[in-house]
Amino acid sequence: MRAIAIVNQKGGCGKTITAINLSAFLARENRRVLLVDMDPQGHATLGLQRGVADPGLTTSDVLMRKVTLREAARSVRPGLDLAPADILLAAVPEVLAGVPGREDRLAEALRSVADAYDYAIVDCPPNVGLLTFNALIACTEAIVPVEPSFFSLHGIGKLLETIAVVADKTGHDIAARALVTLYTGRAPFVRAVVDDIRKHLGGRSYETVIRCSVKLAEAASHGVPVADYSRRCAGFADYQALAREVLGQEPADGATSAVEASALGARHAPVERGSAPISSGHGVIFSLEAPRARRVHIAGDFNDWNVAGGEMEHSGPVWWKVLPLSPGRYHYRYVVDEVWQADPLNPDAEASPYGDLDSVVTVPPSDRG
Repeated sequence: MRAIAIVNQKGGCGKTITAINLSAFLARENRRVLLVDMDPQGHATLGLQRGVADPGLTTSDVLMRKVTLREAARSVRPGLDLAPADILLAAVPEVLAGVPGREDRLAEALRSVADAYDYAIVDCPPNVGLLTFNALIACTEAIVPVEPSFFSLHGIGKLLETIAVVADKTGHDIAARALVTLYTGRAPFVRAVVDDIRKHLGGRSYETVIRCSVKLAEAASHGVPVADYSRRCAGFADYQALAREVLGQEPADGATSAVEASALGARHAPVERGSAPISSGHGVIFSLEAPRARRVHIAGDFNDWNVAGGEMEHSGPVWWKVLPLSPGRYHYRYVVDEVWQADPLNPDAEASPYGDLDSVVTVPPSDRG
């Protein structure tokens, strides 16, 4: 199960609209999706079931361990379940103050339903506190909706600092990417801001841009995703494109992804030290020692040199990923904090068309995973 937090400490950036519509479009692509509302305002809940007076069991009950997440979740669309929220969620941080392990409660709840869903989308409150920390620790990916304004770069920089603090204090890494929302594209200033966002964040931003569309707000006011309200609008096209971009980051069938490893509670690499690729019964183990790295990816001709979806898990200084490669000869490189490099522990390398070196791994027929 991939667990993705939709997070920004700034309100009015399209955070909840993104959570609702990304969840709905993933469900339309035949994925089993759980939308977890972690905002005491309950806007994601209202945006999917307007007119329901009593939300019933909520995420506050889950965090207080009164019920399980499986019990709190309810079906709202084919393939889409919702764990609703209400104002009682606002009292949870105070009630749990000083309680050991309070930051891990959502992570524990998500692990208990990892077999039931392909995706968990967590809508965070517009502030940094216990509820947001629960979401970040429960997820290994984050989407940061950001409107193209003068303050947007500063705001996303602060949020990335918060994510870095989580990584430093817990050893839990989150692959965060910015999503440009509320885009008009009419003014040169707006286009310049978007260019700056992508320039400063490099590969940590989505290609999809969410354009301004009144139909998105109208759909939410009717308690439905835009896909159920209007198919002939920019909002429909853009969130469909975002869902497909997210799906394009899924690991190959059978691969052990960082998200799956986190959801299952994995804490240790299958190797103790970095090494050249090793064949195993589950595929090829790629590993690299990079103790100071924030994030490491692997890209090669087996995934069209696409960094997205190539995130590596880490245990201490060792970063690793298992890929179920078919027999053949493959070129690959590691991307350490956005710097591409050959595998320093693999002597088998060949010159790339660009003049630098690609590492090479050969998978014989007997090692097929």
